[in-house]
Amino acid sequence: MKFILILSAVLLLFSVPAFSALTVEDIEKIRSIIKEEITVVKEEIITSETRVKEYVSQEIAKVNIKIEEMDKRLTGEIRALDSRLTGEIKALDSRLTGEIKALDSRLTGGIEILGERLDHIFLLVMGLVAFIAVVIGIPQIIVAMQRKDIRAQDEKIESQQKQIEALQQEIETRRQEHIVRP
Repeated sequence: MKFILILSAVLLLFSVPAFSALTVEDIEKIRSIIKEEITVVKEEIITSETRVKEYVSQEIAKVNIKIEEMDKRLTGEIRALDSRLTGEIKALDSRLTGEIKALDSRLTGGIEILGERLDHIFLLVMGLVAFIAVVIGIPQIIVAMQRKDIRAQDEKIESQQKQIEALQQEIETRRQEHIVRP
């Protein structure tokens, strides 16, 4: 180990130090190399910005398509549910009407018994009305919540677009500063 250290020291003593100065040609070569690199970096920045813009626009288009599909699907489901419930209500209404008429014709003298049955039928109808209100109201609430989420997503997209624009302006100002101070 000592031998290697001493040998290294001796070899360093025998080496001739080189002193040189940069010439004007060397400086011009360095400047041309730097200018070429700046040009390459600018081109890369431009292509990167183009790719980012294309990607953002593609993602926005995808989100819009998904929103439209969800809207169509939910609208179709709500219409189907509404028509089904309308049919059930009409069926229940006709059945209840038939039962009331049958009770009325059979029970001419039993007003108290008829009053109790009418109370039960009234509660059933009220329960059905409450059930229908719940069945129709829940999808409406879901749709409203989804629209709220969509609005939140739109606001988020808008804020991201503003950030992108701010970053683009910052890149442009830095590019201008870099051009002014090469």
